[in-house]
Amino acid sequence: MLTEADRKRVEARLLEDRKRAVEALASFDRERVSSLLDDTGELTLYRLHPADIGTESMELEVQFLLGSQEGRRLYEIDDALRLLYKTPETFGVCERCGKDVEVERLDVVPHATLCAACQRLTEEQG
Repeated sequence: MLTEADRKRVEARLLEDRKRAVEALASFDRERVSSLLDDTGELTLYRLHPADIGTESMELEVQFLLGSQEGRRLYEIDDALRLLYKTPETFGVCERCGKDVEVERLDVVPHATLCAACQRLTEEQG
């Protein structure tokens, strides 16, 4: 069971991680909105070399992937904060086995919903 001090430390970590995720998503939005013409210095969208188009497409895909990962992370953090505020007695309890999630694990992954043993089993099962 988490002590009050543990809960406060995990809450602070969650809020810090949430701030970073929101900042990363805002940065992604700024980059997405910026014009390809401004970024490349080209006068037209027509490229003389097909590799230019491929490179820009790949960069956009990487940006969308990173934005998607940050969005998913923000969702997990918000779920953890919601649980921490609404039902603090169930925060830090493994969703799979019902045992306490290790404090050390919550220090590293504050939005963890599984204990280390159940997380390993989940990853092994694919």
